[in-house]
Amino acid sequence: MTENRTNDAEVDERRRVASAAGLTGTQRAATALRDGIRTGRYVPGQRLVEADLTRELGVGRNSLREAFARLASEGLVLIEPHRGASIRRRTRAEIAELYDLSEVLEGLAARRAATNITLPGNSELLASATRRLQAGARSGGATEQIDEAARFHEAILAIADNPRLTELVVNLHIQTFSFQLRHAHLSGQHRMSDASLSDHLAVADAIQRGDPQNAETVMREHLRSGKQRVLALPDAVFDQVSD
Repeated sequence: MTENRTNDAEVDERRRVASAAGLTGTQRAATALRDGIRTGRYVPGQRLVEADLTRELGVGRNSLREAFARLASEGLVLIEPHRGASIRRRTRAEIAELYDLSEVLEGLAARRAATNITLPGNSELLASATRRLQAGARSGGATEQIDEAARFHEAILAIADNPRLTELVVNLHIQTFSFQLRHAHLSGQHRMSDASLSDHLAVADAIQRGDPQNAETVMREHLRSGKQRVLALPDAVFDQVSD
């Protein structure tokens, strides 16, 4: 049994994610792998077995290898001679740096979103994302809650309306949200904490009120809290090589 073996239902789901219209095989594979890293389907240190992934994702071996190379350039995958590809492990210091970057960039996104909130559709978009977040916090499992948190942050990025900023933050989310999911699983915390939900609602409120300064401040505080939770994970979760 290989490390990427899944049941038929999971294979169908992976193929669905990878089958976005208009994308090349390489793009489909890269998209599906990024999504799998963010959601914890693929965990740091896990080998990526080509035979399994070509079957799961419905792409050719060359497309898959090109996707590995693309994700390696993004810092998500490690490719080693004679060992193949694996999900890159991060040191505690590297994760801290990722959160520091997220704090600055997402603070900017919140500021821009507060400035743009009166443009058509923006207030409704944020309100919908906030309702879904609250519903997930009440009744969802850890994965669903983190998915809704990701959608909440993505709604803010959409309202901020800066494509380059969105690209940078989404790449950071792939890594930071995967560590948040591991924190939830390892700590046995299967519901969003009241503090985390309160942070998100404070961000939404500041943006809806059109208060750029406060929106940036509360978003940065929220990211600092998330960083503290993740850095409290056991040493075994992190790569020890460079620490």
